[in-house]
Amino acid sequence: MKKRMHRALLLSIAFLTIHPCLPQDSVRQLFAGKMLDVQTGTLQDDVLITLSGDRITGIQPNSEKPAAGVFIDLSDQTVLPGLIDCHTHLVGDWYREPEDFDVYTLPAAAYGILGTVNARKTLEAGFTTIRDLHSYFYGDVALRDAIEKAWIPGPRMLVSGPGLSITGGHGALGNWMSPQLALRGGAGMSVADGVDEVRKETRVHLKYRVNWIKLFATGGFGSHGTVPGAASYTVEEMAAAVDEARKLGVFVAAHAHGAEGIKNALQAGARSIEHAMYLDEEAIAMLRDRDAYLVMDLLAGHFDLIESYDPEWMDTKISGDPRKEYEAYAARFAQAYRHGVKIAFGTDAGVYPHGRNAEQFHLMVQAGMTPADAIRTATITAAGLLGLETQVGSLKAGMYADIIAVRGNPLQDIRVLENVSFVMKGGTIYKND
Repeated sequence: MKKRMHRALLLSIAFLTIHPCLPQDSVRQLFAGKMLDVQTGTLQDDVLITLSGDRITGIQPNSEKPAAGVFIDLSDQTVLPGLIDCHTHLVGDWYREPEDFDVYTLPAAAYGILGTVNARKTLEAGFTTIRDLHSYFYGDVALRDAIEKAWIPGPRMLVSGPGLSITGGHGALGNWMSPQLALRGGAGMSVADGVDEVRKETRVHLKYRVNWIKLFATGGFGSHGTVPGAASYTVEEMAAAVDEARKLGVFVAAHAHGAEGIKNALQAGARSIEHAMYLDEEAIAMLRDRDAYLVMDLLAGHFDLIESYDPEWMDTKISGDPRKEYEAYAARFAQAYRHGVKIAFGTDAGVYPHGRNAEQFHLMVQAGMTPADAIRTATITAAGLLGLETQVGSLKAGMYADIIAVRGNPLQDIRVLENVSFVMKGGTIYKND
């Protein structure tokens, strides 16, 4: 009996030592050498942050370091709010070779395992909140719930389940298969045509407790037989999804590369436009006038078009120089930024390896955005898109204790955000280098 008790005690001590996700109930203060006020874009010195449970209870700049007691000493670092990525796919690894990630051979449970690994990578990269847009088998719903129950470490998740697509559209797996083999939409997908089918499919998603509805308003890259710039759903079809989702306080995000599809989605009432590869001036004006959000994934574009360009995977849809295609995309991003469109941070994680999300900040600054504004896209603006502006996206009393730290000044060198040394989500420490 004593041996069993002794062994259990040793195992408990080991678990406490190696498990980084346990609530840090004894930690009530954090001292930062500098804190970034994302609203003003300025740094405050010697900031004492007090915590209670999962919330921030006080922020005191120009403070003395606590002389005694338990506190987190980040006096040589800069703290800022946990970052937000508004377009991820934690149960998708499309950057892998087909033999390593084949949706036609993997059992459904594999997506949960994959999501567990990617959730931790994303959290440890400093992203404490994400919106996951499109998954197989509602794997994102299961992942969100597992994180909320503290079964596994991961970011706070808002999820869409499978994106709604037209027959033969982007996201409808099986487009390349022969008629006798193709499933309607493919395994774990969501295909709906016409107003009534779209409305019903939206209701199915809401039944399974999604936080968002995603629509494929145009074709896309990497899917057989679709044209990225071509519109798919009509205004009326998308409006049915918007109307149905609105009844439960749920918003609609529209995958839209082509200008026509972007405008159709905005007319239908979509809250955010994703990708926008072929954005034009009229679409930019509509985004601004309708107070909608734009999520342009420069990192995924850079990865696909420059870092690992594969014309076969892109389905030969890039006819010219892929580098020039990326430069044109970045120029459209800059144009939307100059015209005052609300831009929220989203990377399309899963197109590139998970955990690299923060590399997009450098690309945004390279395209002409200021470092302060780039950080705002992943904090206060992203929180506004998600309807969480009173919960996350800034450091002040009453907000979740989502706090990250870096060595250096991100306003001077945005790339320091690619090496986060400390991550706290909801008052719990998940990383502390």
